[in-house]
Amino acid sequence: MIHVVGHLNPDSDAICSAAMTASWLTLRGQQATAWRLGEPNRETQFIFAQAGLALPERLTFELTDRDVWLVDFTEPAQGPQSLADSNVVGIIDHHRLGGLVTRLPPEVWVKPVGSSATLLWQLMSEDERSQLSPAEAVLLLGAVLSDTVTLRSPTTTVDDRLAVDALVQKAGVDLDAFSRDLLSAKTSVEGMSARELLQKDIKTFTIQGHQVCVAQLELYALQQVDTVLDELRQEMTRYAQEKNAALVVLMLTDINLGDTSLWFAGSELSDIPQPCKVEGMLSRKKQMLPWLESHLKPRQ
Repeated sequence: MIHVVGHLNPDSDAICSAAMTASWLTLRGQQATAWRLGEPNRETQFIFAQAGLALPERLTFELTDRDVWLVDFTEPAQGPQSLADSNVVGIIDHHRLGGLVTRLPPEVWVKPVGSSATLLWQLMSEDERSQLSPAEAVLLLGAVLSDTVTLRSPTTTVDDRLAVDALVQKAGVDLDAFSRDLLSAKTSVEGMSARELLQKDIKTFTIQGHQVCVAQLELYALQQVDTVLDELRQEMTRYAQEKNAALVVLMLTDINLGDTSLWFAGSELSDIPQPCKVEGMLSRKKQMLPWLESHLKPRQ
């Protein structure tokens, strides 16, 4: 049995693409099951509801000595602790390579596209694509549109647009209506606590020798979090202490203006006035991480 997992604090691409990778492996004659490493956010719940499919179950056991496919990450800190003792046999990702060490040579597919779902779609043969149901196409489509912010993000490539064109036809959905409803779910923060907001989409990286946690909230207007901003900043400080992180970054991204306001907690970057507004920043992987690489000093 192959266990397919996305990253901790999963976004839509991590869960949808893990589910579809398991289906793809099964089509190839390999028994596979997808698991999620956290609760689905409102957008992911919307995508699965539109597809009429059940979400993968939450992983509740150790991966020690089990065969594993990783989807949407290779940073060890973004997986369960037992990942280091598992046998990683495959990877599908569209991020920078992390510090993962494997027992044996795995099957690795990494490409700078807008989502892992795009890459998975490209890996499928015509015969495999023909066996996908409209519901499964909805999962892939939702993942691509989510990670590319409905093809607005600077991470969007020609490959993503081609995948969306094909998946819209296969899913039988209206692209404009589906995109509108997906963005509504993506930017929904009403009723969420500061802790839930911070952990809605947070990833851990090692940058210049420092452990850095980067959370991103994609909003239709930054005013959506005005009433909880003070609590959010307090939660960032608690999170830095809890995870022993040198820096916690909160990206408040206005998807309409295409700008991001940055807030910091921890021992690093304390000299930068907050909020630090960065015009044109939408992407954590393509814009935020290089920004941090250039602003953080190497750990002594």
